This record gives sequence, structure tokens and C-alpha cells, in this order.
Amino acid sequence: MKKKLLSSILAITVVSTFLAGPTSVKATVNERKQLIVQSLENTSKGNLKITNDKKTGKTSFISGDLSKRKIADGEQALQFLDQIKELLSLDNVRDFFNVKSIKKDNLGFTHVKLAQKLNGTNLDNGDITVHFNKDNVITSVSSNINYSLLNNSKSFTTAVTEQVAKSAVEKQYAKTDAKISSATKLIFNKGNDAHQAYKFNVYYQHPEIGNFDVYVDTATGKIIDSVSKIRYDGPVTGTGVAVNGTTRSLNLYQSGTSYQTKDTTKPMTGQILTYTANNAQTEPGTLYTSSSSTISDKAVVSAHSYAGVVYDFYKTIFNRNSIDDNGMSIKSTAHYGSKYNNAFWDGTQMVYGDGDGTTFKSLSGDLDVVGHEMTHGVTSSTADLAYQDQSGALNESVSDVFGVLIQTWDKYNVAKGGTWTFNPSDWVVGDEIYTPNIAGDALRSLADPTLYDQPANMSDYVNTSDDNGGVHTNSGIPNKAAFLVAQAIGCEKTAKIYYRALTTYFNSNTDFVGAHDGLVQAATDLYGASGAEVAAINTAFSSVGVTGSSPSADTYEPNDSLATAYSIVSGQTYNSFIYSTSDVDYYKLPVTKIGTISISLTNLAGDYDLYLYNSSGTKVGSSLKSSTANELITYSASKTGTYYVKVVGYSGAYSKTKPYALKATF
Repeated sequence: MKKKLLSSILAITVVSTFLAGPTSVKATVNERKQLIVQSLENTSKGNLKITNDKKTGKTSFISGDLSKRKIADGEQALQFLDQIKELLSLDNVRDFFNVKSIKKDNLGFTHVKLAQKLNGTNLDNGDITVHFNKDNVITSVSSNINYSLLNNSKSFTTAVTEQVAKSAVEKQYAKTDAKISSATKLIFNKGNDAHQAYKFNVYYQHPEIGNFDVYVDTATGKIIDSVSKIRYDGPVTGTGVAVNGTTRSLNLYQSGTSYQTKDTTKPMTGQILTYTANNAQTEPGTLYTSSSSTISDKAVVSAHSYAGVVYDFYKTIFNRNSIDDNGMSIKSTAHYGSKYNNAFWDGTQMVYGDGDGTTFKSLSGDLDVVGHEMTHGVTSSTADLAYQDQSGALNESVSDVFGVLIQTWDKYNVAKGGTWTFNPSDWVVGDEIYTPNIAGDALRSLADPTLYDQPANMSDYVNTSDDNGGVHTNSGIPNKAAFLVAQAIGCEKTAKIYYRALTTYFNSNTDFVGAHDGLVQAATDLYGASGAEVAAINTAFSSVGVTGSSPSADTYEPNDSLATAYSIVSGQTYNSFIYSTSDVDYYKLPVTKIGTISISLTNLAGDYDLYLYNSSGTKVGSSLKSSTANELITYSASKTGTYYVKVVGYSGAYSKTKPYALKATF
């Protein structure tokens, strides 16, 4: 028998006493957090979920029935955040946040976004959103707080005017035909240094296409950063319907005896317009015009037809009015450059090269490529996922997923009553335009990303500084998860869940874990928490090494005390980690009948020990075997109530890579 630290049991007793009733001693921050968690858990009746960001360790997502019925407005959102501020690691709320927007969606949910501010000025990247359901109950909070600037005491000065700042931008881009927006004053964090800056958008077409957000320091008038807004795709290949000679139905515009590739039939304020650059590097180029209603240019036919399909897809399923949901014109330029091997969304429109005939055919010729690129525009107008590392890979993955969904929606004629079939062979990107002389290949596969040198699991995640942190490589991981979700629940439900997650719960810094959490919340909103849809998402992301906390982290955190113990179900196996020398995991068992409680702890990375406590915090069982031997407790319970299990590493044993397996039968 090993000697165990008595302090662990004493700590449990202290916390239990604290939570039992009022105390004259002022609560510490950690004690306050425990009380908040317990209160939220009571309100949500055991369905509370809290996720910590793996980089900051701070709370990033909370879900459950978090409140009683409220008025869904900014004041109630601020009051609620003030009540749980310690859980969010905040000293106060009103000094750091102000209401930025209040939006009500088509399910009747209200989403109150609050912008983070510093010295009264909004941050460029920092916010928190409180989500109310249709009954005005708060059901989740998604946090994108910039903690590095939260308590920054740096003072800022405005020594230059907006016009002086704009002059610096004009000088920087003097060799272009730049259009420069008006400025927004904000706090911009570059590296670890905060600046007050004027933010301008710069867009130009010559000598090449550019779209940048440019930041000018308000104190010095110097440009401190320029961030490209263009979203490029990687190499793609294959043939589109019109590119391979088949007939597509087109909406044209007749002007006298001429027919233009201009679609004015959609219920939008803008139009679908398709241009040709005539092999110059210019955009939008010239609106394509024909003397006949039969358009002979295959690249133009594909671009124009597929742009209409993408509009119809988003409008029919989600009632989204064009890319920006505000009826913007959808512009496409075909024949960009000479043998140009790329297609891209430049921040305002689509651009397609013709390819060199070996690496690519006309890049407008594959609907999933068109859907991919236009979805970058949807993402920019909603979550605006940062194009770097995991959020950038998720940005690419979202475009791949919707590219496939759009193509299959069209292929199976869903708009006219066809069955939206899930077929694994459909889940590729660029197969119709990539390497036209090589049959059967594609640019990417969501069904098996490894076919094209992409990882399909977090164990193979590629850490690199190339390609903005490997955004076109590591997208294989969420791509594989999306494929598994669609395989389990079908294309239609997958589309609805992914769209709601993208437009409601994702933010600029959402990573793979955040994607899982947002998708689960979206599925819960649409189909309920206990449905097959949530289960499919959990299973899919677990299969690729992504869980609701971190691929290799304490899965059910926070569960470091009796007050935050994670509720488990009889007979189910729970995999988690003792993540540090001081980590301890608690689980609670709602025992409703007297009888035998059996608890096993297996797959151990080190010398772990197992304890069982009754509802008063008294130890009633333990298993203290040496080394990595499996632990087992069998206890005959003579009373019903809540029992608690503790898992702890002996002498600081822990592992961040090998999860233990806990199973309780009661």
C-alpha cells in the first residue's frame, strides 16, 4: 500500500463546505469560479459544457441552458457576462466590452456580439458573443478575447490625422490604380506590441490584383502592417460541364441583337456577371457578349452557369442573398492571363485562368472549385477565419466541404426534387480540371486526404511556416471529419449544420477544437443535443484526433474538484489525460439504486491511482496498484445519491499523449 497525500481529501472537504452555504471569508477567484460552474451546471441540468482554449488556457466556449428566460438584448448580455466574469478571467466586463451587433437568425436565435475595447477604442481582433435561443434563454457563449491586451496599460496618442495617414498609404501604393477606403480607428496588435492605428482597405487591379488591409500608426503616421485579403486556392484540375462540351442552361441578357452573360433573374439587388480578360492580367475585363444566345466559349459558360448554381444553393437552402447576404453582384472573370494555373477569390469577385493544358484545364470548368472559391467570400462575410495555421486550414476546409456539397446538390438535381445522395466518390476537389492528361486523380480528397499528401489525423499535423502555416495541407484533417459526418447523417443535414456553425459560432480565430464545438452547438440548435447529428460530429472529430477540448488535453476540463466533477454514464468508457504533475480529474456518478459500483482505470501511461467518495466527500474505496497496472474498485453501495471518482498520478505521474480509459458501472 502506498502512502497517499492527505491534502487531497482535505481539499475536497474544504470545497464541499464552501459550496454548502454562506461563508464569512471572502471567496477567492478559484472558489468563485467553482461557484459559477456549479450554478451554471444546476441551471443547465447537467448539460453544461465548458471548453478552454489550448493556447491561452482560458475559457473559449460555454454551452447549456445557462440562464432563465431574458430579454435578448445587449444589456442582458452584459449583465450575464458580468455574473460569470471570473470564469472568463475578467475583472469586469463593461470597462472592456461594448455591444457591437445584435442579430436574429432564421431559427429565432439572437446573437449579441460585444467588441473588446482598450482605453475606449475597439480592438481589431477581440470579441465575445452571447447566444440566446428562440425562448430568449442564453444557450452558449463563444469567446474570442484578446487576453494579451486585456489589461494593457499602454497609452496611445493621435498625433496624425486620418488624411495624413491616408497620404502614407497613397504613397505606398502609388504605382497601382488603388482605391482606398475611409479609415477606422482601432487597436492593432502586431507581435506582442499594441498600436493605435487607422485601418484602410486598399484594392487595385494594376499592375496586378491586390486587396490589403493597411494599418497606419496614429502616433507616427507610419504603416505598421499590410494584410492581404485575397484568398488563393491551390492547384486544381479536371473538366467542368461546359468545358467538356455538355450543355448548361444559362440566364443571359439581351441588348439589342447581342446577348450578354448577365443574369438579372435572381432575387437580388445585384446581378451575376461574367467577364473575359482576353488573356490579359486585368479584371473584371470585358462583359462577355455574343451575337447568338448559344455561347460558344466553354470557360465562360462554366463560370457563368456555376456562379448561378452557387447562388441558388445558398439561397434555396439557407435563404442567403448572395455572397454577402445583402444581394451583392457576383462577378467572374474567365481567361485571366496566359496559361494561368490558378483561380482565386480576390475579396470582391472570382478570377479564373485557362491553365497550361498540362497541370490544369480551364479552372472555371469544375463546379466544386467554383463553389470552393465563392465560399471564401461567404466566409469573409461571416466568420472571417484568419488565413493562418488552424483557422486558415479550417477556412480552406470549409470551402472544400461546401464545394463538394454544392456540386453534389447540382449533380443529383436536388432543387427539382432529386435525392441528395452521399457517394464517397463525389468527395474530391478539382478532379475535373486537374492534370487533364491523367485520368482518375484529383487535387484533394476529403474521403482520403492522404492520397494527395494531406494528413487525415492530428497525429500527422504538419507544423510549418510555409503556406501560412500549411493551410492547404492541414485542411485534410477537418476535411476527413466532414466526410465522416456526411457519411453518417447525409449531405443535407451536414450542409445545414456547417452553414450555421460558420455563420453563427465560428470567429476569426476558430481552430479545429473550436470548429468541433461550433458544429456541435449548431447541430444542437437544429436537431437537439441527444440526436444522431451531435453524435456523428463527436465521433467524426474524435476519429481524426480532435476532441471538444484539445487533441491531447484533459478532455473533460474543468473537472479538478468535486464542484466541477464531470457527470458520467454507467457502462460508457471515458478517455482523458492526467495532463500535468498537479492535475487531478473528478467524475460524478448519479447512483439511483443501491447495489454494486464497479470502476476500472486502464490504458495507463504511468502510476495512476483511483479513489471513490460518497456524496459527503468521505472516501469509501480506492485502488493503489504500482506502475502501470490497471486499477479496479468494487464497492457495495447501501445508499443512493451522487458518488465521486478521482483519478490522480502518484508522485506527479502524468502524460499529455496517452489517454487513460475510465469506465464505471453502477
